[in-house]
Amino acid sequence: MTIPDLIVVATGEIAVWLLNRGNRRSLPHRLARCGYAAVSNPKAKDGLWKYKGARQAIYVRANLPTSKQLEAAEAKARS
Repeated sequence: MTIPDLIVVATGEIAVWLLNRGNRRSLPHRLARCGYAAVSNPKAKDGLWKYKGARQAIYVRANLPTSKQLEAAEAKARS
């Protein structure tokens, strides 16, 4: 998933919290507590993925093996 994907499905106070730019730095830590990890793009210097015309982080389940995490992120970037 990506942060914009998460914002689209969020409702109420959670959506407001996600839209507040001041909370962006704490979001990866909160996602980590929920079992998600950002997957770095090995082909990009900044590690971000091009997804829907923007460069952004892609988060996948942290309990997946590293190879499966990379596969899932690549599949998301292609969609």
